[in-house]
Amino acid sequence: MPELTKKELFIALLGLSFISATITFLDWWQRGQAGTSDALLAGVVAIVFLFWVPISSAIFAIKRLGIKNILYELLLWFGCFYIGYRIWGFALAGIYSAVNFGWLDVFFMSIPWAIGTYILYRAYRAYKALQIERLLRQHAELNQLKHALHPHFLFNSLNTLTAFITSNPEKAELLTDDLASVLRHILDTNNVDTISLKHELMILQKWLNIELARLGDDLKIDIDIDEAILDVQIPPFLLQPLLENSIKHATQFPIELTLKYKTHGSALQIIIRDNGPGFPDAMLTSQPDDLKHSGVGLSTTIQRIGLMRHANIQLSNDPESKGAVVTISLESNHG
Repeated sequence: MPELTKKELFIALLGLSFISATITFLDWWQRGQAGTSDALLAGVVAIVFLFWVPISSAIFAIKRLGIKNILYELLLWFGCFYIGYRIWGFALAGIYSAVNFGWLDVFFMSIPWAIGTYILYRAYRAYKALQIERLLRQHAELNQLKHALHPHFLFNSLNTLTAFITSNPEKAELLTDDLASVLRHILDTNNVDTISLKHELMILQKWLNIELARLGDDLKIDIDIDEAILDVQIPPFLLQPLLENSIKHATQFPIELTLKYKTHGSALQIIIRDNGPGFPDAMLTSQPDDLKHSGVGLSTTIQRIGLMRHANIQLSNDPESKGAVVTISLESNHG
């Protein structure tokens, strides 16, 4: 999930500061000490050590340590809050000699604020991830539409159709329907987050029909799927950019593409193989974030998968054919 920007963190801390200042003012007002220099100093100390220091430290540590586990994140979050509250207790005791918080007092005071702010932190990151994923999906669809309407693509498609008009009119009509279905599907899924795997494969097959007609025996495709997972929901246009890359970067013919869909534990696993030159070593040793500026199809796919829950993508080369292998794992109930 995406991290908070500095601006977002600053706004959040300002909001918490307002809450803290309000609570502190009411507390000292009830004690008849509102407006005194000690009360103002205590308010500043509270803002800094009850919120600013714990939250900033926790976010920095989570990012620096690369923690992904929610339980470990929460424990680290609470640890930062406990330390901040402990320092606040010492500072407050320096202002008011009668105040003395023990470690157990600080422990129970920090629990609700630590858990509450962590839930807000995770909820905002999840919301932000959803918004970004939708924007990326729309971006991918727009790129797909632009590509589909690209003169070169249309020229190849129309040239293929023309070749079949006289020799095989029925084939030309079928390919025309396939092309229309692909373009119509791009527009119809503009506001759809997920579609069934069965639906995705149906549209993917129509796109492949055009490529098969264009390339003939130079393109061979093998699809292996467990029919029990056809109803699993996946993001639309997830696979076509990867297959297009395989065809585009092919160095030998026939181009051989293999798609395998299977369940792996509770996850849906999609494996795409080709017999091309494979991924460069530099790409295989790069972190996912470093690949976001690679080709449009691959980079967009990596970004979209990176924003999904319990999803990942792995790049490798087949040890025998040396071709590229892309392995995608998604939640089987993704949606």
